[in-house]
Amino acid sequence: MKIIITESQYETLIDSKLGSPKKATCCSGCDCWSSCGGESYWNGEDGKPQIYLDVSDSYFKINYIGPISGYLIKHGACGTSDTMHQTCNVLTYEINNFLKGKNLKPKLDLIDFKKEGNEFSIGVPFEPSDKSYKLQRRGGMGHDPGSGPVLSEYGNKLGFEGPVRYSSGKITEYFVTYY
Repeated sequence: MKIIITESQYETLIDSKLGSPKKATCCSGCDCWSSCGGESYWNGEDGKPQIYLDVSDSYFKINYIGPISGYLIKHGACGTSDTMHQTCNVLTYEINNFLKGKNLKPKLDLIDFKKEGNEFSIGVPFEPSDKSYKLQRRGGMGHDPGSGPVLSEYGNKLGFEGPVRYSSGKITEYFVTYY
């Protein structure tokens, strides 16, 4: 059973239990998701955000419940901003580990991308392929970076497809796939 609370209720809960959200103490550098133990640490206990994965050979889904900012999860540079948006970094880290060696291709045009209050989820369906594909993305929270960054970084990869834009609740992402 999942209890749904509003962003303001979540912030009040954190403030009353722990003070303001803080960087994870187990973080050693800029990859707090894996160095803290992934789902076992980011489990919603003691005021931490909850991140959980639902994975099969046909679908990959990541769910986040927690504050919009205040924690470092997995980011390109250390910091404590846009916690909810960092879920996108965890998605590409985990989905690409899952896709290694599997003949599956992300279906870019059918991604389920939704932010509601303090919850954010991304679901990526797969289709069988003769190649092992990767999923990448570039985006922003509170701004739309356009497709240029993702095109310039990945546009020359073999099997490149995309970008496909998704936006919900001030989070905008451009997804691409290639092998």
